[in-house]
Amino acid sequence: MAIAISEDHLALQRSAERFLASRCSPDVPRAVLETADEKLPPFWAELADLGWLGLHLPEADGGQGYGLAELAIILEELGSVVAPGPFLPTVLAAAAIGDGGNAAAKADFLPGIAAGEIVATVAFCAPALAGVPDPFGAVVVSGSTGPVMCASLADIVIAPVIVGGAERWCVLPCRAFRAVEVASLDPTRRVAPIEVESVPIPANGWLPDLTRARVEALTATMVAAECAGGAGWCLDTAVAYAKVREQFGRPIGQFQAVKHRCADMLVRTEQARSAAWDAAAALDDDPGVGAVLPAEAALATDIAAAIAPDVFTKVAQDCIQLLGGIGFTWEHDAHMYLRRATALRQLVGGPSRWRGRVAAAALGGVRRRLQLVLPPEAEELRAHVRAFASEVADLPREEQRARVVEHGYFVPHWPEPWGRSAGAIEQLVIDEEFRAARIRRPNLAVGAWAAPTIVAHGTIEQQERWVRPTLLGTLAWCQMFSEPGAGSDLAALTTTATRTDGGWLLNGQKVWTSMAAEADWGICLARTNRDAPKHLGITYFIVDVAAAGIEIRPLRELTGFAMFNEVFLNDVFVPDDCVIGEVDGGWPLARTTLANERVAMGSGSSFGGGVEQLLSLVSSLGGLSDDPVSLDQIGGLVAEAQTVALLGLRTTCRSVSGAKPGPEASVRKLLGAEHDQRTQEMGLSLLGPAGATLAGAGATWTFGYLANRCLTIAGGTSEVQRNVIGERLLGLPRDP
Repeated sequence: MAIAISEDHLALQRSAERFLASRCSPDVPRAVLETADEKLPPFWAELADLGWLGLHLPEADGGQGYGLAELAIILEELGSVVAPGPFLPTVLAAAAIGDGGNAAAKADFLPGIAAGEIVATVAFCAPALAGVPDPFGAVVVSGSTGPVMCASLADIVIAPVIVGGAERWCVLPCRAFRAVEVASLDPTRRVAPIEVESVPIPANGWLPDLTRARVEALTATMVAAECAGGAGWCLDTAVAYAKVREQFGRPIGQFQAVKHRCADMLVRTEQARSAAWDAAAALDDDPGVGAVLPAEAALATDIAAAIAPDVFTKVAQDCIQLLGGIGFTWEHDAHMYLRRATALRQLVGGPSRWRGRVAAAALGGVRRRLQLVLPPEAEELRAHVRAFASEVADLPREEQRARVVEHGYFVPHWPEPWGRSAGAIEQLVIDEEFRAARIRRPNLAVGAWAAPTIVAHGTIEQQERWVRPTLLGTLAWCQMFSEPGAGSDLAALTTTATRTDGGWLLNGQKVWTSMAAEADWGICLARTNRDAPKHLGITYFIVDVAAAGIEIRPLRELTGFAMFNEVFLNDVFVPDDCVIGEVDGGWPLARTTLANERVAMGSGSSFGGGVEQLLSLVSSLGGLSDDPVSLDQIGGLVAEAQTVALLGLRTTCRSVSGAKPGPEASVRKLLGAEHDQRTQEMGLSLLGPAGATLAGAGATWTFGYLANRCLTIAGGTSEVQRNVIGERLLGLPRDP
């Protein structure tokens, strides 16, 4: 997949992909690996003719009038082919000049940059130069910097200067500085320090509205987009190799260790894409005024810098590991990506710096509000939904629920008559209006799995019998799927159903059955044909939990509580009218049960409850301003939490735009569960000795720490989820 989601963005992405496939094949970056001097890439003029260098600039400045969101798509594609040349520093410099508040500089430089006639760069990571005002109104600048990207090619450099104790940014023309290339880790895009010797910069050479915060935000966004593209290439290359490379008589992609590493590469890559996508959106939505950078936009860009360069580096390392010996050769392209990734990570300052900033912002109360702008057709639906919500809002709670169910608003994504067959846009409008009217739709718990299956596969009589009472809250459900010997491998179940007069006799044992003691009915899978392959010969039953022969035993967990149960079935009679679908055809029904989801947008903190509790704990402990290690870890968790939320937002955006589903939902399930565990572990570690007690804060965090161990087990273990990602999303061969 890619950063792009909407049709317009996908069209731009495909256009860039086609252009680069014909103009920047792997031999183009390889050709500059050992050349004496860096030169402009052979496709520079054509790239400029496409308008990419000015894509994000206003039309009045010679640009295309788009934003950073569109530029991020181009940067991702350039990153995916490790394109040589100064595109990234040039578009970064153009954005800096555009934000700098100097009309003369914009007129002098931006049209030339957009036309490909001026190459520019930014000394974004370099120490500031020194400036002293002279009697003629200029500032005399001197000094040297650290490595500056593509400085030897640059016609202008945007650089920071300390003048009178304050940092200011100026435009240095090529005659004002000297750049000498140094041996660069990334030979496809080289660095050079610049030296300035007593150069007067007149008043019109300064960018009064440009600040380090804005330069860093722009840098973080553009670098993150390029990193997402590079990580995508590394992932695709490793997966393609794992499909065909054979060892021990089979493709290495069949080995679980390889499959899991590839799955983790996808998780990381999607995090980078999401963070880059959001950073660009944040700056486009609220660029701020003058020198002021909105705190929310700064948080989004800091998260992108904390996530994406580190992701690219790790995924490049994983790619070489999976390629094996061939990946360690100069002849393979993988090392170019590792060099590019590591160089970018070093130039932007390493992830710890950015994670510390993320932690400080979050502890200071900054939050990134994730919002989805619905298309115009949403307003046509809104008036009708708002009128209904207003009518229902003042009713008593029981009447309110009945009216909502009656009109299909309780589960609007279900088909009529139970729902409204609502598409993504209508669902989101209903959520917004019901939230505004404070109309609550209680969670159906296991009923949210049982009822959709009955709707999809049951008879009209079965639907009337079970679906409406479930929606009204008069029936409670449990799920009898898991067994002691069939957890994630659900098809290995051994509970049997034997034909008898008028129905079936069920015998077996179920385990991890939540709410069994409170449930009225249970959905149960049992084997009706022992001779059939394991995915066949299974039937889907509805079981009366009060029936004779059912024994429920609470199963005490490691927390000390008993949320789960064991259920023993001894000749439990289930009549024929409690069979859903075809006999021996229950496996597809089980998949329906487990796969049913609705489109929704969260209304709480994008960090999630766990991280919010962690931040509150840190504040209650007096802060950790003197503990950079803890701040680094907290910032990493905050950034990770934001990517989990962004994955959900991207899934919703795909649904609204009508795009094909992406990998975000599966990635989010895996990442979210492990993230929650890491968050609880961090909270417990911050408590120190108090974390060994069950008193005060210790009680909260120790319980969360213990209870969250189930998150990577329930609903399919993380190991199985990685197999699913490897096989279904990445197409790796299944283990026979």
